[in-house]
Amino acid sequence: RKVGGYFGTAPKSGPLLQFPDFLRQKPLPAPAVLLEYEAMGLAEQGKGAQVIEEGVTTKDGSLPVNPSGGLKSKGHPIGATGVSMHVMAAMQLSGEAQGMQIENAVTGAVFNMGGAAVANYVSILDTR
Repeated sequence: RKVGGYFGTAPKSGPLLQFPDFLRQKPLPAPAVLLEYEAMGLAEQGKGAQVIEEGVTTKDGSLPVNPSGGLKSKGHPIGATGVSMHVMAAMQLSGEAQGMQIENAVTGAVFNMGGAAVANYVSILDTR
């Protein structure tokens, strides 16, 4: 299934995205995070920072991003990062994420940008 159906187009005000319930994202290099938000349609081009400023990506926001703390909390084992992102997403969906659990999560997304932005993928995980 195409991911575009999940992410839609850039909203005029506030986040358009109502699902997935959470996003696992590899935030390296840091400016790439903002570009990814724009590419996913969460913000208009050049306005990716608004997603963070508006609290959309906090654990209690409408699209929690990396509730585990992401790479800052676990490091970056090259090659294993994408696998670990999927493991963390599976933990969310199975209700085993303990203190970082997003309540009632049934759909999650993993967005990984590798290398010099040449290896990119989005995985949608859904329990339904």
